[in-house]
Amino acid sequence: MISLGDQLDKHRGFGPGFDFLRIFLSLGIVAWHSFILARDDVPVEHIQFVWFAGYGILYIFFALSGFLIAGSAQRLSLPNFLVNRGLRIFPALVVEVLLSAFVLGVIFTNLPVQEYLSRFDTYRYLTNIIGLMNFRLPGVFENNDLHVVNYSLWTVPYEFGCYLIMSAFMTFGMLRKPALIAAFAAALCIAGLALTLCGVHPQSTDEGLFNALCYSFFTDRGSRLFVAFTLGIAAYLLRYRIPYSRAIFALCILLLSGLAALGPRDSLSIPLLNILASLPLVYVMAFLGASNVPMPPILHERDYSYGIYLYGMPIQQVMVSLFPGVTSPVGQLGLAIPAIIGFAALSWHLIERPILRQRRHFSFVAKVRDVGAGAPAERVPDAVRSDRQVNAA
Repeated sequence: MISLGDQLDKHRGFGPGFDFLRIFLSLGIVAWHSFILARDDVPVEHIQFVWFAGYGILYIFFALSGFLIAGSAQRLSLPNFLVNRGLRIFPALVVEVLLSAFVLGVIFTNLPVQEYLSRFDTYRYLTNIIGLMNFRLPGVFENNDLHVVNYSLWTVPYEFGCYLIMSAFMTFGMLRKPALIAAFAAALCIAGLALTLCGVHPQSTDEGLFNALCYSFFTDRGSRLFVAFTLGIAAYLLRYRIPYSRAIFALCILLLSGLAALGPRDSLSIPLLNILASLPLVYVMAFLGASNVPMPPILHERDYSYGIYLYGMPIQQVMVSLFPGVTSPVGQLGLAIPAIIGFAALSWHLIERPILRQRRHFSFVAKVRDVGAGAPAERVPDAVRSDRQVNAA
């Protein structure tokens, strides 16, 4: 039977479906948020079947990230890997946070501009750049149902945590031992379920630092991101042992549909979901990524997914503020999507892509990416198969 690795090799090691997945998932997050931000609040987390999207979209995103950067981690030294990741994450994030604090905030605060610019909270918002989350700016979006500016950034510290995990794998040579990586993911799942059964659900810091760390790493909603990322790495390393099968893909969809039917969300804990849903979700990600999914030509060689993630919620909040009469989630989404894609395109062409070109000095992937859409790509060595999309992971 053909393997995932064999299928990727048919496309010179570049999974043709990964570009589609990134755009689809980033827009899915925006759509999910539209139901939370719009004035006609729809409790999507309590709707049978629909609730599972809130769990699965981010899970697949982080599994995708682990899968795509595993090749980069095999190929680069640890310092170069971290520089690689830093160049991908920080420039666009810095620009978005600065624009939110000093452009969007100045325009939409209900405070006098001088007072807004003199508030400590205005400058504390900049700590989002280093993963210390602050979601509100003084006086901004106070008339919206939710007063946050960009709650999407809650995943940033988890992403940093994933890179620390990858760094540990690289340091201790675990990328040559995919079974140990899979075992690590299994241990995260089992420990999370055990801690949940033991009642580790701190509602405040009064319950101690240890409980808080256990909560964040093993039982909180963010724990699924570590599991997903780790299993994504394992899937890449085992790609020649995993069958590329439509039957398995269909079975995974069937299993996930059955799991979604068990909801809504309140009836299932995150650790239990991590155990039940992880393998089917990772397989769905890898199968679709290795498949030839049609994409609009304008999106080839352009990755707007990170910009959509960064600018999605701030622009949605702007639309809620500017058009209070449009109360439905679908109506608000229709207003926000063109602006979100526009800002994402500007972010890609003016910030992300020029910065990523600097990686040619030490990254094989950057050299391949820069040959141009019409030029013949050179054969990708086995060590970096499936890694072209790492520019956008």
